[in-house]
Amino acid sequence: MGQQLADQPDSDQAIIGRVLAGNRDAFRTLISRYSDPLYRHALCMTGSPDVAEDILQMSFIKAYQHLAEVRGRFDAWVFRIVANGCKDWLKNIRRTHLSYDEDDQPSGYATPDEELDRTELKSDLDRALAALPASLREAFVMKHVEGRSYEEMADLLGTTVGALKMRVHRAREALQVLLEEKYA
Repeated sequence: MGQQLADQPDSDQAIIGRVLAGNRDAFRTLISRYSDPLYRHALCMTGSPDVAEDILQMSFIKAYQHLAEVRGRFDAWVFRIVANGCKDWLKNIRRTHLSYDEDDQPSGYATPDEELDRTELKSDLDRALAALPASLREAFVMKHVEGRSYEEMADLLGTTVGALKMRVHRAREALQVLLEEKYA
């Protein structure tokens, strides 16, 4: 089955082959195929649309430059590039003690009080998530924000289901402690 997939003209492997053979435009197909989920992941990890866009652009540049090194699935490989970009950004943010911009998304809440409560809760949750180590935050976001299965997470991150279940569990515990004081 894997070989049949690689032979299809629109498979990632076939597109990579065309890019490596000199058809640079074929890379746009990979960008359009994976930009949305990768952007959503970067946005959840960083909390900033601008930072997420920057990480995505840098990740695709890096992917293009190292395309000949792809072994296995392109989607998992490029996901790891984006995930590492997010972790690097989070490390730098912690080092410089900057906070990321709040996401100013309008909501469907009717009253100003409800909107304020929702904004405050989101802000508190964002702060609590930002306080988590990057590996716990990544696992929590992938599981509870992106809705991925543990199997898919393990495949993308190159680790075991057991290790990810432990990270998600530890993230939940840490978030509970961070939010307990205010909301208990």
